[in-house]
Amino acid sequence: MLANRVKERIKQGKPSVGLNSNLVSNHLTEIFGIAGFDFVIFDMEHSTMSEETLEGLVRAAKLKACVPMARVRENNPRLVMGVLDAGCLGVMIPEVESKEEAQMAVESTKYRPLGSRGINWKTIAGEWGALDPAAYIRAANENILTLIQIETVKGAENIEEIVNVKGIDAIIIGPSDLSGSMGYPGNPTHEEVNKARDRIATVARGAGIPLGGAGSLNKEVMAEAQKKGFLVFTVNPAALILETCKQFVSEIKDTFVC
Repeated sequence: MLANRVKERIKQGKPSVGLNSNLVSNHLTEIFGIAGFDFVIFDMEHSTMSEETLEGLVRAAKLKACVPMARVRENNPRLVMGVLDAGCLGVMIPEVESKEEAQMAVESTKYRPLGSRGINWKTIAGEWGALDPAAYIRAANENILTLIQIETVKGAENIEEIVNVKGIDAIIIGPSDLSGSMGYPGNPTHEEVNKARDRIATVARGAGIPLGGAGSLNKEVMAEAQKKGFLVFTVNPAALILETCKQFVSEIKDTFVC
């Protein structure tokens, strides 16, 4: 198994930066790894990405030592099992709203006795059975990252009980959906949304759980977020590519003599 250096960095209190990508491209995935991103979360919730497509993306990420993870469409153990068997080393689970849902999320990412993930080591993740079964199961339980998203009013209200669930590696705050849930769709920086985000962050930090998200193309914003307990930073690659291209085109056109 590919060692999960993102999980190791979390344990050491060190930040990692990666991508939350709905761009279905093996080539771009390789480029992301070459560029030095620590991880990529393949966004199956907001894309047409299938499990079959995911397999190739995971291979491309591993080829360049970029930790592959996936965001599933819902908190469903069968969906979680599918992306883990495809070789992902972490799962981001959306819209967790209660202690029970958080518990299900954790258990679905772990083999027994730590969870309830269905056992099959003759998969991509288990190198088709080439690995010793017991060693593979231990390594999987040690390396898989469980990331849960708090992105609704209900999830924010229940954050105190959610953080008491053992096995959560990081809490990812989803400001876009949170703003919509609070009645401010399209305004993730609204004052009330910021208050809710700060409260989630405070409770998570008090429970010793690091935070994730806070993606920005502004390094000062990300540096400030680290002070608030953020260790897993995600950037949208489409936004990154678009902004880079716009800046390049603008600068080039400014040099043209018309």
